[in-house]
Order: sequence, then structure tokens, then C-alpha cells
Amino acid sequence: MAGIDLGTSGAKLSLTSVGGSVTYGATVSYPFFSRFPGWAEQDPEDWWNAVCRGMHRLLTEHNVLATDVRGVGFSGQMHGLVILDAEKNVIAPAILHCDARAGEEKNVVSREELIEWGILNPAFSGFQMTSLLWLKKHKPQEFKRIRYVLSPKDYVRYRLTGELGTEWTDASATLLFDVEHRCWSSPMLERIGLDPAVLSPVSGPCDLCGTVTVAAAKEIGLAKGTPVSFGGADQPMQALGNGVLVPEEMTCTVGSGGQLFLNTRKPWINPALNTHTFCNVEQDSWYQLGAMLTAGTAFQYLAGLFYPGESWETINHEVEDVLDETVQPVFLPYLNGERSPHMDESLRGLMFGMTISCTRAHYMRAAMEGICFAMRDMMEILNRLGAPEERMVVSGGYTRSPVWMQMMATVLGRSLCLTENRSYQASVGAAITAGVGSGVYTSLREGVSCCVHFSDKSVNPDPARSAFYEERYATFRAVFNQCYGENQRTV
Repeated sequence: MAGIDLGTSGAKLSLTSVGGSVTYGATVSYPFFSRFPGWAEQDPEDWWNAVCRGMHRLLTEHNVLATDVRGVGFSGQMHGLVILDAEKNVIAPAILHCDARAGEEKNVVSREELIEWGILNPAFSGFQMTSLLWLKKHKPQEFKRIRYVLSPKDYVRYRLTGELGTEWTDASATLLFDVEHRCWSSPMLERIGLDPAVLSPVSGPCDLCGTVTVAAAKEIGLAKGTPVSFGGADQPMQALGNGVLVPEEMTCTVGSGGQLFLNTRKPWINPALNTHTFCNVEQDSWYQLGAMLTAGTAFQYLAGLFYPGESWETINHEVEDVLDETVQPVFLPYLNGERSPHMDESLRGLMFGMTISCTRAHYMRAAMEGICFAMRDMMEILNRLGAPEERMVVSGGYTRSPVWMQMMATVLGRSLCLTENRSYQASVGAAITAGVGSGVYTSLREGVSCCVHFSDKSVNPDPARSAFYEERYATFRAVFNQCYGENQRTV
């Protein structure tokens, strides 16, 4: 089975054998545009080209015949907006989840209405609803041309199959969807003046959308007629690829952003609306999500400044050497606003406590700590909502850093568990949906049992450093309060 994960910085593709013993992966990057401060855009054509290159590379390098691929599934970056005209051509660059231009548009709806209408999520810039309102106000001619509204992965799947559609995990992350009843929200569409006809019918992640067309087969290298499943949003797909299907299990991911994912039996209502409630893969499951906008992005930004072209091993080694030093700058990792728990597009990053004694290793240590502390902010909310005090399955770039992993375990107070697949969890989750949709597996659980294998190693909190990080976390919060005011905090 093939899995295609459309990320913010690149596409990750995988081929997984039916028995799950082999997974091949390929990553193809694409550019990210910011034409004005706070904007975040991509060209959907770049997504399609990257997916085609990645699939050709996988098939060629691993001598896999196109006819051996039993099905294709999708995973993708959430919240983003792709708009098509009547001829199904892209009207404008895609507006991404981390775009901060629509801060004013979120005020069109109250917190009470978001709960009453079953949307159960805070209004925030970068979601489809707020991006559409921004277009309506600032680009009215483009808005009038809209005939189809899609999420990012749904556009790429359209290019593969010629069929338009979406599924409930991505739909629930648009602010246009009734999360409780799994349908488009009539009150919200009426409020923003959006024609329901521009939205796609909503299916389940394992349902088949269509098959690979003749034209797409020539471009991507797959066989004409290969079944294609809808797949899902990247967070439920990474959870599936991490083997998290049981209610109350959790994942902790640091990719471009950072996420804490809690599988739940019902749609939790967080009265503060500073976390997210979205539909999970199965019909009767949901999840609670804490999301930070610039986790790995912030780390990579500083690594590019201080360690250009150098390896993870070098950063790990140097940070480990300064873990116990008294020079301790504090980093607020809010490079383009923040979602959970602050829900404020205007927040910005800060390196506090710099001295002439600071080296590049001190700044990278502060980056690791700051991201861990921001995740701890989200964990505090989930704890109050009833998160279990058990292990979490972890994924993302930070799993390559033993120092960072140990820090995260201690700061969050959780044991961190790893799967053997460290880089392609979301695409493997997408492949599992393809396996169910094409009849290779009878259920998601069978797919998970075949494709997900856990490492026998875990990372546990370090009791000897617990008090130290509690003190550092208190300092992190104090710096935030000093910069942005205590009334800004919602932890």
C-alpha cells in the first residue's frame, strides 16, 4: 500500500508491504512563501509535482512494480485553504494553517456560538473559515470565482483521481463543520455567507474516493485503476501510524509544529476553547488536540543560524555538554503567533537572559527547553480535562535527539514510547486506510497489528532533574507573563 503525507515543508511518501514487515519512504520538499509578514502560502502545483517525484523515486529505487501497489491513502496538513474556479483550476496560492493574516476575521463568531453549533473549536487565523472571510473582505473578485473549497490533501487526491471529496477528520478542522454530528454547519455557513454547494460531500477516511486516472498514472507512475482511499488529516493519520486507536491513548509530535493528541470516546467540550476537538478516524471516536504553531520550525530556524549544515549529532553533543551550566537563557518559541493555549496570532518569539557567556549550545538548549515548556502548557490543560497519566507514543524530528527526548519526558512527566518507524508514521497511517478501503485488511485494528511495531525502548522521566525543570518551567512562565501580561495566559 502507498501512503502520501502532504506536510508543510514537504511530502512524505511510503510503500508498506501487506504484512507490514517492510516500509520504504521518500521525502520531497517544496517551498513555503510569505509575501507579507504573517502570511503563509504554498502553490498546490508544487505539492502535486513533489508527490509525483516522490512516488517515481520509491518505485524505481526499490524495484516495486506499479501493479504491486494495492491501494493509495492520504494524510495532509490541516486547516489550509485551496480554492478552485468553475473549471477546477486553482484561483490563488493555498493559505496554510500557520497563516496569521485573518486575526480580525475570527471575531465573526462568539465562543458560545462555536459550542452551541457543535463546532467545539476556537476561531483562529489559518483555518478555512477565517481564510475565506479574509478573502471575501480583501480579495472579493477571487472570492466570487470560488466554486470548490478543498483542504490541501484533498486537492492532491483530486489530481490523482479526478474526484472531488473530503472526509470527516479534515472537515472537522475547518471551523465549517459540526464536529458532534459530522456534517457541515448550516449556522456557520449562513453567518459567513458561504454557499454550501462549494463544499464537498463528507465520507469516512477508509472509504474509496476513486481510482488513479489514466492521465495521473502517466505523471505519478502508479497503475491506472489503483484504488484510492480518502485518508485523513495528518494528526489522526500519525496517531494511526503510531498504533494509537484505543481511547485515552496519547501521542506527542514535534514536526514543523508541535501537537499533543489524546484519543477520546466522545467529543469533549473544553469551555475555554484553547484546545481543539476534532473527529478521529473511526465513526464513533474523536480526539483532543493541543497544537503549537512553530515547534520544529523554531528549532530549525535557530539551528540554521548557529549550526548551518551541521548534523543532529553535533547539536546533541554540544547541548549535552551544557545541560548543567548556570548560563540558562529562556526561549519563547512563538515565531508566528500561537494556538494552544494562548490562541493569539500576535505573539512573537523571544530569547531572554542572553549574556556574553552564552554559546550557540546554550541557545539550542534554550530552544529545546522552550518547545518542551510550550508543550507542557498544553499538557496542563489536557491534565485538567482528564488525560491519563500513562505513556505517550512520540514521533517527529526530535526523536533523533536523546537529549531532547529525555528533556520532554521529564518536563511532561510521561514515559515516551517509540515505534520502529521513526519518520513516516502519518504516511503509514494513510497506507492503512488504503489497505482497509481496498480490502487488504478487514479493519483498522488488523492494519495496525500488521504495520505498526513498537520499539522495546522507552524514555522515562528523570527524577534527578524533575525539580530543576519545574524551576525552569516557572521561569518560562514568568518571562511570558512579563512580556505579554498575566491576563494573556490561559494555562
